[in-house]
Amino acid sequence: RVTGVDFTHYKSSTIRRRIRRRMVLLKIGKLNRYSQFLNENRSEVESLFQDVLIHATGFFRDPEVFKALKADVFPAMMKDRPPEAPIRIWAVGCSTGEEVYSLAISLLEHLSESSSMERVQIFATDVNDNNLEKARQGTYPENIAAEVSQERLRRFFVRMPHGYRVNKSVRDLCIFARHDIAKDPPFSHLDMIVCRNLLIYLGPVLQRRILPILHYALERSGYLLLGTSETIGSFADYFTLLDK
Repeated sequence: RVTGVDFTHYKSSTIRRRIRRRMVLLKIGKLNRYSQFLNENRSEVESLFQDVLIHATGFFRDPEVFKALKADVFPAMMKDRPPEAPIRIWAVGCSTGEEVYSLAISLLEHLSESSSMERVQIFATDVNDNNLEKARQGTYPENIAAEVSQERLRRFFVRMPHGYRVNKSVRDLCIFARHDIAKDPPFSHLDMIVCRNLLIYLGPVLQRRILPILHYALERSGYLLLGTSETIGSFADYFTLLDK
C-alpha cells in the first residue's frame, strides 16, 4: 500500500519492473535495503508511487476508436434521448486528461454536426492527484500539434507562450476527481464508460471484480470502451460486442 493506493492486485510483473528501475536509479542492490530506504524516505515513497502508475496517454490515441465513436456510438446515444436528459460519461484512469478532452472534443463535434444541444457531463477519475491537477489545468506542450489537427487547435484550444490550453468551454464539461475503482463506489446511470489500457495492468482477481462494477454503473443501453488489447473476458453475458 503506497500513499493510500493498494497495489495488491496489480500485475506483479509490473510492480517488479518499477521497483527494479527505482533500485537501479538509486544504486541499491538488495530489496531489503530498498525497503528500509522507503521506510526512511517519504519522498521515495512518492517517487515509487508515481513510477508504478502508468502515465502513457495522448490526444486521439488510436484514431479508429474515435471514428467508431462518431460513426456508431454517439448517434446511438442520441437516438430517442429526452431533451432534458444529460449525456453522462465516466473516464476511468484518466491520467493527465488528454483522452478525456479528446472524448469531449469528439462529442462536441458530433453534437455540432447534429445541431443537438444536450447537456454533457464527463466524470474523469484517477488515483494520482498530480495527474488530476494537470488534467484540470488542461495545459499541454507545443508538441500536441502532432496529435491534434490545426482545425481542432484553433477551435478548442487557446495558444499559450509554451503550448496550448484547452478552451474553458471544453474544460467545464469535465469533472476531475480522485477515485479508486478497486474500492470506491462507482458513478451510476452512465451512457458510456471509457476504461482504456487499465485492465491490462491489473491481475485477474481485480479484473473480475471491476467488470461487473462497470456493468452496474451503465444504463441498460450504455457502452463500454476498452483498450485495443483488452477484452471482457468471462463476462460475455454482460455486454454485446459492437466494434472490436
